[in-house]
Amino acid sequence: MPNDMPHPPLFLTWRQLLLHRLVNFQRVWSLAPNENTGKEITSLAWRPDGKILAFGVGDTKRVVLCDAEKAEILHLFSVDCPVSCMHWMEVQSDTNSSSASSESEDESSRFLPKLPTLPKSEDKSDEVTNLLGDVRFNILVVGGPSGFVELYAYGLYKIATLKGVTGTCRSLCLSSDLKSLSVISEIRSTNRNSEIQYIQLDTGLLSSCLPELTRMARKFTHISTLIQYLRLSLTCMCEAWEDILMQMDLRLTKFVQEKNTSTQVQDEFLELLLWGHASPELQALLMNQLTVKGLKMLGQSIESSYSSIQKLVISHLQSGSEALLYHLSEVKGMALWKQKFQPLGLDPATIEDAVTAVGSFTLKASELLQ
Repeated sequence: MPNDMPHPPLFLTWRQLLLHRLVNFQRVWSLAPNENTGKEITSLAWRPDGKILAFGVGDTKRVVLCDAEKAEILHLFSVDCPVSCMHWMEVQSDTNSSSASSESEDESSRFLPKLPTLPKSEDKSDEVTNLLGDVRFNILVVGGPSGFVELYAYGLYKIATLKGVTGTCRSLCLSSDLKSLSVISEIRSTNRNSEIQYIQLDTGLLSSCLPELTRMARKFTHISTLIQYLRLSLTCMCEAWEDILMQMDLRLTKFVQEKNTSTQVQDEFLELLLWGHASPELQALLMNQLTVKGLKMLGQSIESSYSSIQKLVISHLQSGSEALLYHLSEVKGMALWKQKFQPLGLDPATIEDAVTAVGSFTLKASELLQ
């Protein structure tokens, strides 16, 4: 085999994945089972450019997409059945139709500003976007028992579930023009004899809707990225407020550890408020921890955290929700264009509900600024 082969040798054990370089047989990485993936690896497939490796995990019924250089898990999703075989292919399409589709999709960058980076280097929201990169439109086909066959655009967005296959899928091959899918399946009888069956399915609908599929898959990527971005923004907001709670908790924890009575902390403060009597431990807390200087420092910390939360709302939540609303509105327009997008199964009512939910989220975010 040539040394510039894009797919290095891969060794699969029952519970571990090993990747070696072809030239010197040096191990690149090993991926041990963990709670995010599973233990029983059942199938493998390379993305056509060799940068992404997909593998199926039987015990968790998941498909995992992994960076071929760093063994970093980029994306994973659940399926209904354990995956027994995979095929990842690149679509050979008409140049004019694919370029027109990419131009229309790239217009979103003209209207939407770039999202600001999240603090503390926690911004992993662009992992899905990096997963696509500048690759051509490709489809990951997965198969399993009971005739289970599903197709995923870019290995992310499910575009079809096929029926008509019997038995357990052992091999799959989708033609580069998307017009046919070849399946080899194994059918086991009651007397444990196996029968190998070859089926060729007509997938011409995918070929005829290729520009629409490409656009919808890219739009799905934008929406998934923005949802992850908003989720991480909310996490940063929670952490900013938890810093204040942690400071108060440290002071009260020391007080609880030192007090010898069985009364609760709130009872101690209530007794001080009603009767003007404080236990020696509470007096020490008020004199040493909650002094005028200590309260000023605590107030400054609260103001700093609230300022950080406000910045996250203004620069992250609002900009992210506005971008999400833009893309959902475009998807709604696509759903209403039934002549072109009806075969994709887009439901305008469901998309309208999503638009309403994002609008409500934006209003709630604005309330935090008041």
